Amino acid sequence: MEAQFYSVGDDPGRIRWSSIESPSYKIIYPEGLDSLAKVYGTELEKYRIPVSGSAGYVPGELMSRKMPVILHAYNAMSNGSVAWAPVRMDLFTSPEGYGAEAMPWVKMLAIHESRHAAQIQFGRDNVFKPFYWLTGEMFAGAMSGLYPSKWMLEGDAVVAETALTDAGRGRSADFLNYYMAAFDNGDFRNWNRWRYGSFRYWTPDHYALGYMTISGIRYVSGSPDFMGDYLEYVSRRPYDVFSYSTITRKYTGKDFRNAFRSTIQLYHDIWTEEKAARAPFIDAEQISRQRKEYTRYSDLTAVSDTLYAIRQSMGKSSALVMILPSGKERILTSSGSLSSPLWHSEGSRQIWWSEYIDDERWSQETHSVIRCYDLDRKRKSTFVSGGKKFCPSVSSDGMMLTAIDYPVKGGSGIEIYDMASGHRDIYISMPDSIQATEAVIAYGRLYICGISERGYGLYSLEMKKADTGSGFPDLETVLGPQPVKIRRLRPHDGSLYFTSDKNGVNELYRLDPGKGDLFQVTSTEYGATDFCFSPDGSQLYYVALRHDGKPVKAISADSLEERQTSFSEIHRYRIADELSRQEKALAEARRCLNTGQDKDADSSALQETGIIFSKPERYRKFDHLFNIHSWAPVYFNADRIMDVSYDYGYEMASLGAAALIQNNLGTMTANFGYSAHRNPYHWNKWKHSGHVEFTYTGLYPVIEASVDFNDRSALDYSFNDYIGNMIMMSMTSIESSRPYVRGKISAYIPFNFSSGGWSRGVIPQVSYSISNDIYHTGRNFYNIVSASGSSTGWLSYSSSENGKKIPAQTISASARAYVIRNSATSEIYPDWGIGIETGISLNAGLAKWFSPVAYMYAYGYLPGITHSQGLRLTALYQKQLLDDAIFDTGITSTLPRGLSERADLRDQILRYGYSAKLTADYAIPIYLGDFSIGPAFYGKRAILTPHFDYTFFKGGNLFSAGATLEIEFGCFFWIGTPINIGLTWSYNGGKSFDRFRSRGIDLNHHYIGPVVTFELP
Repeated sequence: MEAQFYSVGDDPGRIRWSSIESPSYKIIYPEGLDSLAKVYGTELEKYRIPVSGSAGYVPGELMSRKMPVILHAYNAMSNGSVAWAPVRMDLFTSPEGYGAEAMPWVKMLAIHESRHAAQIQFGRDNVFKPFYWLTGEMFAGAMSGLYPSKWMLEGDAVVAETALTDAGRGRSADFLNYYMAAFDNGDFRNWNRWRYGSFRYWTPDHYALGYMTISGIRYVSGSPDFMGDYLEYVSRRPYDVFSYSTITRKYTGKDFRNAFRSTIQLYHDIWTEEKAARAPFIDAEQISRQRKEYTRYSDLTAVSDTLYAIRQSMGKSSALVMILPSGKERILTSSGSLSSPLWHSEGSRQIWWSEYIDDERWSQETHSVIRCYDLDRKRKSTFVSGGKKFCPSVSSDGMMLTAIDYPVKGGSGIEIYDMASGHRDIYISMPDSIQATEAVIAYGRLYICGISERGYGLYSLEMKKADTGSGFPDLETVLGPQPVKIRRLRPHDGSLYFTSDKNGVNELYRLDPGKGDLFQVTSTEYGATDFCFSPDGSQLYYVALRHDGKPVKAISADSLEERQTSFSEIHRYRIADELSRQEKALAEARRCLNTGQDKDADSSALQETGIIFSKPERYRKFDHLFNIHSWAPVYFNADRIMDVSYDYGYEMASLGAAALIQNNLGTMTANFGYSAHRNPYHWNKWKHSGHVEFTYTGLYPVIEASVDFNDRSALDYSFNDYIGNMIMMSMTSIESSRPYVRGKISAYIPFNFSSGGWSRGVIPQVSYSISNDIYHTGRNFYNIVSASGSSTGWLSYSSSENGKKIPAQTISASARAYVIRNSATSEIYPDWGIGIETGISLNAGLAKWFSPVAYMYAYGYLPGITHSQGLRLTALYQKQLLDDAIFDTGITSTLPRGLSERADLRDQILRYGYSAKLTADYAIPIYLGDFSIGPAFYGKRAILTPHFDYTFFKGGNLFSAGATLEIEFGCFFWIGTPINIGLTWSYNGGKSFDRFRSRGIDLNHHYIGPVVTFELP
């Protein structure tokens, strides 16, 4: 869930949009997807009342209009969000391609995001009500970030998806299994360490932490009302900074931190009991080397006597590695964002997978493509580009490749390609009731994993019946659906193997496709994944779950003892089942209360009546462009506040009024306002100013424009020649009676070519600015008259020459290109990367007076001595292109950082026509033990960065050498977002240091200053 000023990105500009309305929502979707929109509308309406039961609010109940829901159908990634400024729900309709929960994606999304829509109603309730009239929607968004915080909002939404279904993440072994292993090995961290994380100890995300915390409180108390009471309480008493403890004590009799410790013990006791029931366990040998930092292996694939896997650690980004029989590992290539496991067909020399690839321009058009790595040629290639293709598998004879397809219109299908030609020969459309997740060709049949309303099932189809044309296939059910996972389906030695969490942890299962018998093959302490057999079948490799990593283990296949089981025998999650019981009791009480009064009182009544939708209408982009969502009785510029970029304080905030605009599609953002501030040239006078700024991302180039009116008086500039013993020239300005008006427009294209674990991009940009400051290019001549015998004198006007009146206007163009490897969690800088930017800027019509300026900037990253350390190098060069221009100009500063605040020194450097700066920064993270100072502060590490800057120009140089020391806080004064606070010191010197001092510039050898950086929550 997102609070405010948030955009999910840009859908392709070519899309036309439509909209329909249900009783509670306005659904906006790409044209032609009417059926998909109704599916989502139906699910949202179905769960609108059920999700509200324990949330205390109904989605949209405090809104004056229907909540907009935007369907993003061209993104292969699965996601959703609720934002409150402007209020809307963004749903990514593509289901998760691998490892999805055991329920339909639309159902999970409708419950989870509807719960968020219910939660944040509290920001408009009780004492918060008046603030809507003062600030619009942004206040409620700010409150949702300040009070519940992400762990509570997301954890409660996972509680809802678990309690209202038979599945959900609370019933998935993947969700809380790390806590299981950690607690069993004595890793009982305090609340701050679990919440804010660590750069040394791996930590689950806020979804898992939030679910465990809230579910534990609800289980102990036997009441579902914890979240609803909390939201009601903070909307009435927002001044209570210990609100967590206040409400927790009501339900558990303990303050929040003690209740959390009790929750940890509760889960540990349950898991200890369940572990004893699963024993005995297989005894396997670890074949990957034990590492000091948390390292995860995944997607094991055996080729000959070598294992291949994806390896990722807290200090190194994801990579495809080969594990030799000796245990030594070698990196083959960096790994991108995979959307499937690796696949290798016996006898081949290729490893296959699917991978998310961004469109080169539109961030909401992400593809999932089929790629492979050739072990002999040692290179990657793309087999199928574009679309949403997942989980490739290759037939044993190497002739056919199978992939899962998720069409934009919804549903799922299975594609079968001819490997020789690369053409798709067969397409099988799956029934709407089943989402295909994996498919393999084995033993003359096509076996398909799929998710239905009841969970995962396994289905099959004779290959000779596979080409069904436009109809649905006649599927045979091999394993009836259950609310557990099936994944990594593999044929081996006449059987089908897959991983499932049906007994509470992930284990390997074998299915005899002829008899239909099912066997549990492995039994591990905390579960295991990514099973694969050696080519000769003698060894079983897998990734074990441990508290200190996910290592690779091996066991002889002969030592495995299979246990026959039934797929319908599934683990019961004690706490999750109690959550479901509580929600059912709420629904029953609601039915009794509303009998004969409200047909929408529960989901079953709603299913009986059905949903009435409006007729689809064209949703025109321009008609819905200007959506004012927030305002304030003061002027502020949100972009400048976020960027901390402004020349004068009043440019960031001042007396006045402001309004914010963002359309529902997220392609148009704008702010406009009125400000009252002191005249920067006459402090005893005031200026009344107007401001407009907007950004539009719906075209191929991004367009940005702004206009500022009357921040000051416009200036008239004139040029003066002084004739005496030597000729001098100056430029002077006088205030005019005109109000100052300045406009700027720029266009750029953020090309994105990222893939394979590397971020790549090219960004060309042009901009133009103009104001009514006027340059009078005529010249005034003055004689310098000196009194006899005196060093003083006066100016005597001589003559003038006429010129033009030219408004101040600047034209700029630049281009940036970069290739940077993705960073790991604890890295300060990426391991590898390079970027180059070059540009030019000129004052139109004034080249005689102000030279055009060109610059080039380059930066690069290199790995450090340890995994988390790194080196950053930069080079900046700036040159004035016309040597005979009268005045010196520049567009960037090349001063070393210890002298960078000296504007007079910058002007001196510009006189040399060109200058350059080289910098080096070496970042050294220092672990501080993840310390807490009460509940308000949590420090994670220190970062020591020695630095050196060297600036050179014609005939001289300057340098700064020093270091920056920062402490990185995960929480600072209860603000739960990364904040770095520290000091920087530089020693300044160089060949020209004393020369500039002698010219009257106040320079110091030592500079000490504060450093503060932060990320917005």
